[in-house]
Amino acid sequence: MKKAFRPTLALTAIALTGSLVGGRPAEASGAELRAARAEQLTIGLDFAEARKELSGANPDDPIVAIASGRLALYEGDCDLALVLLARTDVSRMTEGAQLADIARGCARVTAATVIEQDKERSVEVRYQDESDRALTPLIASTVVSAREALTRDLGVSWPLPTRITVVRDLMSLSVMTGLPEKDAQTTGTVAVAKWGRVTLLSPRASQHGYSWRDTIAHELTHLAVTRATIDRAPLWLQEGVAKREEVRWRDPGPFDDRPSADAIVTRGASLKLDLPLDKLGPSIAMLPSADAAMVAFAEVTSFVRYLADEAGPDALPKLLASLRSGKSPDDALRDATGATLHEWDTRWRLHLASKPKEALPEVFGLGAPHADLRDLSRRARLAELLFGRGHPAEALQEIDHVVSPHVQDDPSFRYLRARVLESLDRSAEGATLVGDPQEVASSFGPWWAVRGRWARAKGEEATASSAFVEAVASDPFGVESACEGIEITHAPKSPLGIPLCEAARKREDPGLGRE
Repeated sequence: MKKAFRPTLALTAIALTGSLVGGRPAEASGAELRAARAEQLTIGLDFAEARKELSGANPDDPIVAIASGRLALYEGDCDLALVLLARTDVSRMTEGAQLADIARGCARVTAATVIEQDKERSVEVRYQDESDRALTPLIASTVVSAREALTRDLGVSWPLPTRITVVRDLMSLSVMTGLPEKDAQTTGTVAVAKWGRVTLLSPRASQHGYSWRDTIAHELTHLAVTRATIDRAPLWLQEGVAKREEVRWRDPGPFDDRPSADAIVTRGASLKLDLPLDKLGPSIAMLPSADAAMVAFAEVTSFVRYLADEAGPDALPKLLASLRSGKSPDDALRDATGATLHEWDTRWRLHLASKPKEALPEVFGLGAPHADLRDLSRRARLAELLFGRGHPAEALQEIDHVVSPHVQDDPSFRYLRARVLESLDRSAEGATLVGDPQEVASSFGPWWAVRGRWARAKGEEATASSAFVEAVASDPFGVESACEGIEITHAPKSPLGIPLCEAARKREDPGLGRE
């Protein structure tokens, strides 16, 4: 997620001195214009050129200090940024004070971090918690694949290295990026692309992780779009392209469009949670609720997918290039596709209206929960506790009371029942629980791990291997995910498998029902 572009003091100087394209205005030697150029180069991730621009400017000028501090932030030198931005004359300026706050938070979070560098693949990962270091090979491979996909789809080149920071909690995510912690909690934000890097919440911060590899690809898309347009892309385009690209770095998965974005948009509209594409505000992460954020993401996902399919593969690269040249979003869209946002919006909504209505599983919310879900949740929790305390037969009795169709596609419920049956040596009865992934509503690491374990027991090596890959992509620090698939997905002395399993065991997760 990222905030919408706002002109800064340095960019305002461009408007005062004239265009930077096609000629050098008379004031080109002034500190403001040099700072403006450096800012554009920094936002575009062209750091060497930005440094060269600033080398010819007076470092005592507060505008130059701000531009230098911003560059230091983007390059990951938070201590230098703080020194540059803490000057009294700089802190009196609104932009300087705002950047100083980010530098201060960044310096605190990174004070004792550990840096892993994959020089061969030009990836640098900074860890706030050393226990996350086992993720490095997977992060690096994700970054490489995502960069290749984004270059293919958007025509974007990449400055190297690509920087990722993994933090342990939302407070650290907030101070590193400037996103208010309350907003991150409200909308469930787990990563932010800002200041030339991706800041990612550790998967260990959630009990069973989240789709952290797709999240990295999503945030790298924001960096790509920002670089391509010098941060001139409207929010609907930023988030819509990011949602489209977050799954295009890998082979298609069973949950890439489940539930479909179209179904969420339709449901959201019926609940009056939808917003016009150009009225989403400064950031989806700052919408008032998780439901509102879900609908907003679905809107931009559905719209950009429709736009790309209808306008052709060259439309998005052309649109980004047109925005970079300084054209308004409407003019850029017309140049790239022949129609304005309003015209495309009308076509898209007619397309949605023509599609058959698609049911949205209850597990995804959006509206009042079913009346019996609270009782079902209590029974499932009691079953967990009974299982964790060595009473699987009694746990199964509680689960057998849960016959509501509203939880039958919930992977966490299926996982619970599968574990209970497994402990009773009745796994054969639960084969359908971990059968076709199309029968569950969403990805869930422990469910994939059971699927992998049971497939391995039947000698179905390919199914087991793919299941454990999915398990790690969702829940890398779960023992079932990280340890049980090593012999299938990795060689015994793999640089990935053994360290990830060791990190999972050190987490000392109490296990199902033993909290």
